[in-house]
Amino acid sequence: MSEVQTPKVKAFNIIMEGVGYLNRIREVKPKKGPAYLACTINGLMGLGDDVQYQPIDCTIVGQQAIEAVKLLEESVNAKHKVLVGFRASDPKPDVYDYEHKGETKHVEGLKARLLQLTLAKVNGQLFTIPLVERPTPAAPPAQQGQDPVPASAAAPQPGSRRANSGAQPEMATAGGFDGMDDDIPY
Repeated sequence: MSEVQTPKVKAFNIIMEGVGYLNRIREVKPKKGPAYLACTINGLMGLGDDVQYQPIDCTIVGQQAIEAVKLLEESVNAKHKVLVGFRASDPKPDVYDYEHKGETKHVEGLKARLLQLTLAKVNGQLFTIPLVERPTPAAPPAQQGQDPVPASAAAPQPGSRRANSGAQPEMATAGGFDGMDDDIPY
């Protein structure tokens, strides 16, 4: 019996996708290490009639995200409403207090690494940004002229062992969902 060799995992990521308003684009110059681009995205959560905002302080790491944010910077600085679809990784809690007009405000947000922007709207109008190419998922077997695998053959039976063929499972996708809901107030 041969053993299946699996590649050694070098890193793990938690990936989140969402929609939010782009704010506070800035270059951060730490005392040690190179300067980097950062921004805040106020992510939208909840139902359309009861939207809540989750501040996400992002270090921009994806090359496409850097280019897209630089293109949107002028609109953000001009106080236009810039709504973006985004992918970020490794979210961590970020809790802090700050003074605003003599009042102490408490904020509970997230810190994350911004990987890419998937869509942008400025004042409700689509804005062209560079996008990362994503491979399209393969068509299900029935669409390729093959008979679908019966559920009894696809699922391992109790007590049986089945070696992994090395094939990656297909990810379910929501057809036509672009991550932007036109019913969101601007």
